[in-house]
Amino acid sequence: MNVSEYMKKHGITDEKLDALAAPYESGDYASEDGKVYTGSHIDSVGKRRVTVVYSAADTQRVASIARSKGVKPAVIYREALARYLAV
Repeated sequence: MNVSEYMKKHGITDEKLDALAAPYESGDYASEDGKVYTGSHIDSVGKRRVTVVYSAADTQRVASIARSKGVKPAVIYREALARYLAV
């Protein structure tokens, strides 16, 4: 289900969504006892997703190494970055 279908299913119009979001976007909302987080949810867990473009040859080499080790390619990229940053 995409956003448009969800909004239609629940009777949410663009105007209603704007009205609901306005207090939070302006910071003018009633605070309850719970903690309010701002920014990316990834920041609160100490991780951030980044997009990096590599050559096809390099990604094929990484995929091959990952297959041989039985891990996902992301593990190989993380290990390589960790080694580079440790220098």
